[in-house]
Order: sequence, then C-alpha cells, then structure tokens
Amino acid sequence: MTEGVVYKEHRIHSSRLPSGLWLSMIVKLGRRQVMNRDSLTATVTRVPGEHDSEEEAIQVAKRYIDEAEIRPLAEAAD
Repeated sequence: MTEGVVYKEHRIHSSRLPSGLWLSMIVKLGRRQVMNRDSLTATVTRVPGEHDSEEEAIQVAKRYIDEAEIRPLAEAAD
C-alpha cells in the first residue's frame, strides 16, 4: 500500500495486486463517517474495482469521494 495524496479530507492509498492491477482505499481524516457497503472500518473504505494503473486507481478514488459528497445532497432533495 502506497501513501498517496490527500483529497477533500481523505488520504488515498493505492496498492498493486499480484495480477498487476491496482486498487485503492480511502481513509477519512477527521470525524468518522457512516459505514456503507464498501467500508472496511468507520474510517477506511475500499474503492470498488481494479484498475490498469496507479493513476487510474487514484482518479477513480477521487470520483468516489466526489460522488459520496453528492449522494446525501441528492437524497435530501427527494
């Protein structure tokens, strides 16, 4: 697991699998978040999917964080 960038109060970690594909996990900095189906703990979430490059894994993690911010706002508007 490599320690990557901090993005919107999350630290993104990436790791190369024996298959050569990459995965990413995000760690919420600060207060704990609500557990969801991708949560490993209250602060660690595995981003779904395996990716061809580390850069792709990090970009997908950033989109996952962005979408997680939007979801509660959309649900409140319904």
